Amino acid sequence: MRFIALRIRLARRTLCVAALSIVIAVPVFAADTAAGLYLQTIEAYPAPRLQNVKGREYKFLIDPAKIPTRIDDAFEDLWSQISTAARRRRFEITPRSKRPLQIQTSVNEYFDTADNLLWAKGYIVRVTGRDRQHGSSAATGITVKRIGNDVTQTLATPLAVTGGAENVKTEAEDNVGFGPGGTLRGYIEKGSSFTAMLDPTDVLTLGNFGKFVPELLSLGLSADTVLIASKVFSDRIRPGTLALPRTGAATISLQAWRAAPGGTPFLYEVSFGYGDVDFYNVADTHATAERFMTDVMRDELGKLGGPATWKWGGSKVRQLMNRPLPDN
Repeated sequence: MRFIALRIRLARRTLCVAALSIVIAVPVFAADTAAGLYLQTIEAYPAPRLQNVKGREYKFLIDPAKIPTRIDDAFEDLWSQISTAARRRRFEITPRSKRPLQIQTSVNEYFDTADNLLWAKGYIVRVTGRDRQHGSSAATGITVKRIGNDVTQTLATPLAVTGGAENVKTEAEDNVGFGPGGTLRGYIEKGSSFTAMLDPTDVLTLGNFGKFVPELLSLGLSADTVLIASKVFSDRIRPGTLALPRTGAATISLQAWRAAPGGTPFLYEVSFGYGDVDFYNVADTHATAERFMTDVMRDELGKLGGPATWKWGGSKVRQLMNRPLPDN
């Protein structure tokens, strides 16, 4: 099946946007010194309410000013610091045997209205792939995510995919990062990912995505609502793994985002995670992963994050779109 890539001639957001007047209330759990974050999450949502949450992803943002300027050197330096700190804290880190610093590139576009109404309603629309050019053929990956102010409602959101889309996958996961004060904070999201052929138009509207996820057309916005893209160019390496109980090795990913091809990265992210688990029955996995975050990423390498790191909860999208975590 051939897919048509589009060149969107839109006025794109600047990456350093002004503070938004619309703020979505995302359910955020914060760990204290008495209990792990996962224990507090389970206490707030006892079984079986999170039975469809099958994975967890852990994220930490790095300030590019704290590491080398060249992206190859930055990745090498960052991986060396992570590996050294992890072993010092008695975590088992295994480098990838072949080409651990090999860089993979992609392009991500995040779509919203000019006044951020999709975010305000708890939705994120992302297109992932190569840099799409008008008139050329390329596979188009689309993801629609739901992040609401009620976890039960978020998990109950269908996110059904229709319209001839292929490779459909719908899943929910817990996202863990650091909030203000360096405490672990988490939120649950649900997303549907698929590949599809977008209409060959110069301007994408809500209807272009709503024909694949009809739920988007029930938000009170017209199908003709124009969506504006924030584009980033991604460089990623997967240099090794972290040993975790039960789930085994979790792949560690280092990712850089640039505003333009060949430009200087404006943020770096360290992430790892696991999926296909029973959220309530892998307590030792959750505990070990949380300890890696606090002992290694915060206590050992927290200086690499900079003072603003704690605003974003580890989310690249929050930083890109200037959507800081709520204070509580």
